[in-house]
Amino acid sequence: MYYIMSDTETKKTNALGFKFAKQLNIGDLVTWKDLGSTAKKKFGIIKDIYTKTRGSRPVAYARVFLLNNETFIEEEVLIIRLKLLSKREKRN
Repeated sequence: MYYIMSDTETKKTNALGFKFAKQLNIGDLVTWKDLGSTAKKKFGIIKDIYTKTRGSRPVAYARVFLLNNETFIEEEVLIIRLKLLSKREKRN
């Protein structure tokens, strides 16, 4: 399993969303929806998985390239909001 948690924060196994993060890899196709009744579903490819300290607790996040736009836009998404659509195909 290819798995990275990087950033200025250190990897923490007790981070909020760590169990979800273990199921995801860089390059996986995911979907999520912003909060609100008029929010549309978004699709993207995971670029990075990392932790940040929010308050006093580490929280798992993902940087995701949005697929809905004509340009490459990255969005930071709380890892527990992501739903896996397709795993990245591993090549040698």
